[in-house]
Amino acid sequence: MNPYLVQNAQNKLIMSKARELGITCKPLIPGCEDFLELSYKGKNIIINKTRSHKMTLMSGLLAKNKEVSNLLLRRCGLPVPDDIVVSRMGEEAVRFLKTYELVTVKPLDLNRSIGVTLGIRNEEDLDQAIRTARLHSESAMIQRYVEGFDYRILVIAGKAVGVLEYRPAFIEGDGRSTIRQLIQELNDDQLRRNDAGTIGSFQPVDIESETVLLHLQQLGWTVHDILEGRKRVELFAKGNIAANDISEVVTDRTEEICRINADIAIQAASALQVDVAGVDIRCKDISLPLDAENGGILEVNALPDMIDPHLFFQGESSDAVKIYLQYLFEE
Repeated sequence: MNPYLVQNAQNKLIMSKARELGITCKPLIPGCEDFLELSYKGKNIIINKTRSHKMTLMSGLLAKNKEVSNLLLRRCGLPVPDDIVVSRMGEEAVRFLKTYELVTVKPLDLNRSIGVTLGIRNEEDLDQAIRTARLHSESAMIQRYVEGFDYRILVIAGKAVGVLEYRPAFIEGDGRSTIRQLIQELNDDQLRRNDAGTIGSFQPVDIESETVLLHLQQLGWTVHDILEGRKRVELFAKGNIAANDISEVVTDRTEEICRINADIAIQAASALQVDVAGVDIRCKDISLPLDAENGGILEVNALPDMIDPHLFFQGESSDAVKIYLQYLFEE
């Protein structure tokens, strides 16, 4: 086996783009993908995937803890949905649920969607969601649920490089194909766009998934039914669902974000002192400023994916990996 053969999608992208730019790039330790060593014009640096050599330990710790992150973001006057931190189901959790009626529960110090439950409406589901979150963290954060769609704003060195929308997978009828066939077409189309290797940004919809089948049944459909032309069917329920069970379709919204929202993302990365950040927001309309009616900041990731920007952004000026590599070697 080639000791420099990598499997991690981020490392694949970085190494491929580095070769294009004439940058020498290889794993620091052969067979280990935690660190990459890059050399260019006499300068040698070491990075951890999309974490740069310029990011401080404190920045990573601030971004990892959601309670601390949200405190600092609020201090800067940035829009963050109300939340509380609990270690178990209790009166405080019940009061919060009754106040906001619809909430999300997530592990306190774990990024991404692992252990996250969306759209909780009752105490029984809240109790289970807290237990699920605590499988991954000592405490759980309960947060007001925000209506809308998820967006990732990639910020590099104080600039918003691009914006992606993550929308739960859906299908549209053509009057001749069954729901099963339409789901397979969706999977094939999304995976065809993935040139980053076997690990990609799209999680295929599992046609046999209980989550999908039960949701379709609740809508009055089976996978054998034919959808009439332009009839849209959402494949995932909106309430009480594990975030990592949802397959999402990714769309480039870089041209649609308003300047205020781009500035908010830049301020959020700066507040946590993160030089390369994925700022996650949820809102109804990315072209309108975030406010009480139009969403807020959910998270600031200090190890952002660059798979999606590489796949969906068009043009040299929006090549996220190229911008990242150029930033690494800036004086």
